[in-house]
Amino acid sequence: MRYIPTETEISEMLNKPLTVTLRGLRDKAILELLYSSALRRSELTGLNLDHVNLKDQTVCIVKGKGDKDRFLPMTQKASDAIKAYLEKGRPLYNRNPSNKALFLSEWGKRLSSHRINDIVHEYASFNPKITPHSVRHATATHMLKRGAGIMYVKHLLGHSSAKTTEIYTHLYPKDLIQIYERFHPRK
Repeated sequence: MRYIPTETEISEMLNKPLTVTLRGLRDKAILELLYSSALRRSELTGLNLDHVNLKDQTVCIVKGKGDKDRFLPMTQKASDAIKAYLEKGRPLYNRNPSNKALFLSEWGKRLSSHRINDIVHEYASFNPKITPHSVRHATATHMLKRGAGIMYVKHLLGHSSAKTTEIYTHLYPKDLIQIYERFHPRK
């Protein structure tokens, strides 16, 4: 069974970047968006500036897994973090005006998947089981625990089958009991 970070662990990770630094601004935006929209590492690193709409609070995943495009919502916190990074951080990292990558390294290059791993591990150093993929699992699991329908979570994750989403997400027995008690018509 894969490890699913708790909401408390996710909050701890999301609150760690020091947003008074360039790197902290960037890392906060990355972590918020990763959790907010349940992105895959490759989807996150493939984002360009024009894939994010801060006014509508959406992100467009172009040619995600299965060669499908999808539009995803993002939280206000993710939108605010990206806005701060775009205003104060990215311009100082960008060495090439034609560079369209959303997230840049200190050298002005598109971030790699390995660097995303490093960022997550740095801010989740209190639990080495937390990875970019487990953050994705956490988003789905936390939404299901709070009553989101499986079809909405399926779309968020970009799955073609609800069966995949059922396997992909994980509800602990106590969560299942709470949901059962809340929603079963004959409780």
